[in-house]
Amino acid sequence: MDYRYETGLELLLAHMNVEDIINAAEMLHQLEEASQEEMGEREEAGLVDEQKDYANEIGGVQYGTVTDLLSFVNFLSNMQTSALQHLSKEMGVLLSKKDMAIRKGRYQVSMDVLLFPWKLTYKNPGSGLVPKGSFGKVHLAQDTMTRKRMACKLIPIENFKAADVEFQARFRHENIAELYGAMFWDHNVHLFMEAGEGGSVLEKVDSCGPMREFEIIWVAKQVLRGLEYLHSHNVIHHDIKPSNIVLMSDKAVLVDFGLTVQMTEDIYIPRDLRGTEMYMSPELVLCRGHNTKTDIYSLGTTIIHMQTGSPPWVRRYPRTAYPSYLYIIHKQAPPLEDIAADCSVAMRSFLERALERNPTLRSSACQLLKDEAINPPREDQPRCWSLDSALEEATHTLQRQQSLRHDTTQVSAESSLYSEDSGHIRRKGSLYIDLGALSGHSKLVTGPPTSEYN
Repeated sequence: MDYRYETGLELLLAHMNVEDIINAAEMLHQLEEASQEEMGEREEAGLVDEQKDYANEIGGVQYGTVTDLLSFVNFLSNMQTSALQHLSKEMGVLLSKKDMAIRKGRYQVSMDVLLFPWKLTYKNPGSGLVPKGSFGKVHLAQDTMTRKRMACKLIPIENFKAADVEFQARFRHENIAELYGAMFWDHNVHLFMEAGEGGSVLEKVDSCGPMREFEIIWVAKQVLRGLEYLHSHNVIHHDIKPSNIVLMSDKAVLVDFGLTVQMTEDIYIPRDLRGTEMYMSPELVLCRGHNTKTDIYSLGTTIIHMQTGSPPWVRRYPRTAYPSYLYIIHKQAPPLEDIAADCSVAMRSFLERALERNPTLRSSACQLLKDEAINPPREDQPRCWSLDSALEEATHTLQRQQSLRHDTTQVSAESSLYSEDSGHIRRKGSLYIDLGALSGHSKLVTGPPTSEYN
């Protein structure tokens, strides 16, 4: 029989049995897999060596721009841990030349910058208090040359994400904690940022009990300003709660941007649940999509915590009996029943707007900043000043009265603070009165011992 073969494959099939073909194919496949594995091992070894060389090349600390800082943290987040284990010196990028002094490419912990545990006089937690964040510990830091005090968050390299730095570096606002730089040393990423002398709102509430309404008004306005700025850039913080609001002498700032995202569309659909459940909005719990309004809801629940001293839901549904509040939030939100009994009518109306279940009807940060609850007439609310401004005004008042009363040998501190001439009328519950009395007896915050600063 005459066979005509158009291709070599047909000829091969005609003169080989099927078993031989299968064996040959399996052998070729095994050889290919072995070759790929060997190539992969070589590439991986080469990548580690390349990363080690790169790390040694850029080793050291330098001043840079926000772009330089973001490039550095992206490099860290993509770096294999093994390539960072043998660094001979710290490496990083600092943004503040004025406040942080680099010496010959070094910024050494315990030499150029000192780290201390926080010491708050709200309560006595012990000498070794180190507040913990989501994946790191926060210390009080001080540059030994410039004397600049900062907060330093230490994040283990295996838990570090570029998002921890990205938004805080890119978006600058007075109500967002300013980032001064990032450095890697001793298996930890050191994030240097603006320090909150007064601790967090959570620390204040846990130590001193529920906050008074005029204090809540002041904090809420500061947070809304920060949120207005973030939301104008389509950024969702995702974790507004008392522990992420830090108090300073003249402002409050937002911290912890590890869960923050920037929306590219009108609705953000997450792949996972973001936030702290007791402060979550109903739409966030459903995971079907949400927008910047979820932060407004979280601010409303945070205000309830400030009013009552407890997060919403927990007094009615104790943690011991309800390990999760997600179903409760889905079915029963908003938690209007948890609003403090002595809440003013204006503040209750404000909370109802912030806690509106339907995000479309919920007020925005811009709208709430114009609400009468946080813009009370002077005659209805005491003046809410910072400690610095209160003490400065009290000093000026005292000096002015002493100059007018040359024949008076002793001026009563109380009369100087509350005289009609000074414009301060005694008012029960005034923050000014509290700070004025407090200034002569104790300090709100104490840092490391004075001897260590001199």
